[in-house]
Amino acid sequence: MISFSTHKYAKRFFTKLCLALVIISPNVFADSDETILVIGGTGRVGSEIVKALHREGYKNISVLSRSNNNRSRLKDLDIKYLQGDILSEKDVKQIFSGDSYNVVINAVAKVGESLNPHAIGQVNLSKWSKINDSKHFILIGSVGSGPDPQDSIWREILIAKGLAEQSLIHSGLNYTIIKTGIIVYDDTPATNKAFLSDNIDIVGKVTRKDLALLTVNCVLNNSCMNSVLNAIDESLGSISN
Repeated sequence: MISFSTHKYAKRFFTKLCLALVIISPNVFADSDETILVIGGTGRVGSEIVKALHREGYKNISVLSRSNNNRSRLKDLDIKYLQGDILSEKDVKQIFSGDSYNVVINAVAKVGESLNPHAIGQVNLSKWSKINDSKHFILIGSVGSGPDPQDSIWREILIAKGLAEQSLIHSGLNYTIIKTGIIVYDDTPATNKAFLSDNIDIVGKVTRKDLALLTVNCVLNNSCMNSVLNAIDESLGSISN
């Protein structure tokens, strides 16, 4: 198993390989001038990613959301707000026509009775990110997603997320898919013990803040490119597969 662990104070992360600890140096191609678009950036996961990007010194951060609600989560941050619906290709085209984005991060979630944004939304994002010549697309996915999920409660969402992941994989973009099992949605602080594993069948737990750190560590990092990974934190309790 290869795993990338979070680190609170450095723009680097670690890989456990055959019980050895290998330090991966910061990516020299990722710098504070990269333009980054976070889809769903006012949401519970997306807002933590935006805050982590801001702490790491990224200066050109744009946030796309369906409404102007929940902007209080990003209070006092110097970011650009965009409003649009990723289910509308017209909206997505307009977003990418207005600016060029080096990195796109999709942290969108289905909220309440709103339409499922995952499958069609990712098709639109993949298409226009490719036209935009984006360097890297990161998608927050789910363990168990695919055409025949075992979890019947979340079946519709997991099928749609599986379609979203396949859309990105076959888009021709440099991609990273970070799957999650159980996200701890309260204000639990980062443990700094979470890691990214290439075992995508494990259902583990991870805090929002640790997931954000893992995501930011992957931005334009060759170690994450064209990979499907799983965010896990064994310190938070039992893990099943």
